[in-house]
Amino acid sequence: MDKNLNKDKIWLSQDEASILLGINVQTLRKNCRKGLFSFQIKKINNKIVYYVLLNSLPLKYQDKYFSKDVIDKNGINNAYSEAPDWAKLQAEKYLMILNQCKNLYGSKLKEFIENWNENNPNLITSYQSINRMRKRLELYGVSGLLAQYGKNFGKTKIKEEYFSYFKNLCLVEGAPSFYSCWEITKGFAIRNDEITKNGFPGYLAFKRRLEREVPKQAIYLARYGYSKWNKKYGTYIERDYSNIICGTVWVADHAQIDVACLMEDGRVVFPWVTAWRDFKSSKWLGWLLQPDNPNSDHIFQSFYYSAEEYGLPTDVLIDNGKDFRCKDFAGGRKSLKLEVNEARTTSMLAELNVKVHFALPYNAQTKPIERDFLKIKELLSKHCVGYRGGNVVERPEKLADEIKKGKLIPFDKFKEIFDDFIVNILNKRPSQGKNLKGLSPDELFNSEFKEKITVSKDALKLFCMRTSRTYTIGRNGIKDGSLDITYWADWMISKYGLKVYLRRDIKNYKEAWVFQESNNEFVEKAYATKAIVALNAEGISKDEFKEAISNKKRINKVVQAYAKQTQEIGIEEQCQNYKAAYLNSAAEANPKISKIANTNMDKAVRKNREQQKVGKQNLSILKDFGNTSEKFYLFETDLLLEQESKGVKYGY
Repeated sequence: MDKNLNKDKIWLSQDEASILLGINVQTLRKNCRKGLFSFQIKKINNKIVYYVLLNSLPLKYQDKYFSKDVIDKNGINNAYSEAPDWAKLQAEKYLMILNQCKNLYGSKLKEFIENWNENNPNLITSYQSINRMRKRLELYGVSGLLAQYGKNFGKTKIKEEYFSYFKNLCLVEGAPSFYSCWEITKGFAIRNDEITKNGFPGYLAFKRRLEREVPKQAIYLARYGYSKWNKKYGTYIERDYSNIICGTVWVADHAQIDVACLMEDGRVVFPWVTAWRDFKSSKWLGWLLQPDNPNSDHIFQSFYYSAEEYGLPTDVLIDNGKDFRCKDFAGGRKSLKLEVNEARTTSMLAELNVKVHFALPYNAQTKPIERDFLKIKELLSKHCVGYRGGNVVERPEKLADEIKKGKLIPFDKFKEIFDDFIVNILNKRPSQGKNLKGLSPDELFNSEFKEKITVSKDALKLFCMRTSRTYTIGRNGIKDGSLDITYWADWMISKYGLKVYLRRDIKNYKEAWVFQESNNEFVEKAYATKAIVALNAEGISKDEFKEAISNKKRINKVVQAYAKQTQEIGIEEQCQNYKAAYLNSAAEANPKISKIANTNMDKAVRKNREQQKVGKQNLSILKDFGNTSEKFYLFETDLLLEQESKGVKYGY
C-alpha cells in the first residue's frame, strides 16, 4: 500500500477494520456508535455494513495497515500468504508458542519457556524473543512474525568508488586483514569527499559485499597464491586403478620422521626414510631409515631391498628431485645438453625395462606415498618421546626438556621399532579407501601379485651399484680423487690408457667392478689400495672412507640416560598392541617367478665367474701377449740374456 495515499479517502469495511483492530464486528459497531471512530453506513444486498475511516484509527493501527498487513475478501492475511515457506516457519512456531503462553508473564512465563525448551529442542525460544514477538503480533499481525532474513539482500549503501578501492587493497597476495583495508578505505573517503566517520558504511558491509560479488575461491587465490589455492580448491584428476595389477607400479619418495633420536656419538638427529611402495595397494615394499640427509645412494639401496623381495615393476613414479633424477638411476633430465654415453644415461631402470614417470614438482598430490607419511606421523611419531611436530607451531614444549634429560630413543632402537611398525602395522592395517575397501595393503597385494619378474641376485646387486664418472687407467691404476681411493689389479698392466667407469656397492667401496667406457663391457674387478684400518673390515662404506680421509675429530658428547619412572605407555607396547589388532590379516603371496636372464649385468657376473674358475681373474695380462704357452719375460734384459746364451748374435 502506498503511504502517500490520502488517509482521509481510505475506508475500511467492518470486516477489514475488525481484523486490523483484533476485535469482533459487534464490538467495532458499538465503538463506532460511541464516537471512537469515524464511520459511515451502507446498505449492501439488504445488509447493513459499517465502513470505518482509516485516519480515525489509532496511529499504530494505521502503521500496521501500511505495513501490508491487509486482509483480502476471504479474511486471509496477504503478506502472510505471499511469504516464502522458510519465512512462514518462524511465524508458525511463534503462533503456537504465543497461544500456549497467552496469559503468562514474569516468573510463570520463564518457567513455561524452560519446560518448552526441554520438551521441544528443535523449537527453542527465550523470554526476550517471546516479548518481542508479542509486540510484533500486536502491531503488525501475523505478518510481523514472519522471518525477515534477506529482506535487504542485494541492497548496498557503499559507493562503487569506495568498494573498488577496498577490493584493490584486499585482493593482493599476503592477505592483509579486511579490517585494515576497510580503515584505509574510510580514510580515503574522508580525505576525498569530506564525509564524517559516522556516515561511512561499516566494515562488515564491505566484507559481505566482497564475498557476495567475488567467488570465495577467487578471493583465496588472490590473497594466498596459486600453491595454497591448488591444495585447497584445485580440481584433481580421478585415478582409475582397475587396469593396474599390484606389484607392477611402484612409487618412491623421501620423508623426514619428526622424532628426535640419539646417536652413539651424542648427536641428536631426526631420521630420514627412503621408501618404495606399491602404487595400488599402498604396501611398503622396501625402505631405508638412516640418520643423515637422503641422497641417491639411499634410493639405490632401498630399490635393491624391494626388487630382491618382490621382483621388478613395469613402471615407477618418482620425485622430481635431483637425487631421483640422477643419470645412473633414472636417466637424469632429458633436457640437459651434456656429452654423455647414451647407453649409460638411460640408467639402471631403462636397462631393466622399467618406465620412469616423474611427479610434478612441488606437488604432493601426485605422489600417494605422501599419505603414508601422514599415517606414520599420526600412528607412530606422535606417540614417541622426542616428537617435534611437523612445524614450529606444532612443536611440543616438552621436546627441549626431553633432549636435555637424555630421554630420546637411541637411533638403532627406533629403527627396530620403525621397521616393525611398517611390516606389522602399516602394511596390515585395513583401510576403507576406494582401492582397499576394508582390506589391508598386504591382503590386496597378496591377492593380485601373481608374477614376480626378477634377475639374478648378483646381477641385481650390480645394477644397484653406483656408476662413477669415466676414468683412464694410469700407471698406478684408477685414482678416484673425490674419495682419495686408488683401485688396482694386476690386469691393469696391459690396459694402460683404457677409459673405464666403475660400479661400486654403496656399502662397500673396497671393491669395484670395472666396465669399458666405449661399449659397457665388463673388464674385471679392482680393489682399493688405501692403507687405512677400515680396509681390514669386511665391508667399507663411503662414509667410512670420507671420515678416514677428512681426519676430523668428533667431540663425543656423552649424554647420561636420565632414568625416571613414569606411567606413560612405551612405544614398543603400543606397537605390540597395533600388531595384535592386525595379526594374520593377510595370506602370503605366492607369485609365479619370471626371470630376466641375459642382461649386461648377468654377462658381467658370468665373465667374472669364468675368470675365477681358470685362476685368471688378476692375470688377464696374458691374453694380450698371444699364445699363453709362450714364455713371459718381465724385463727385456731377461730375454736378451737368454738369447745370448743360445748363441743369438745382435748387431751391437
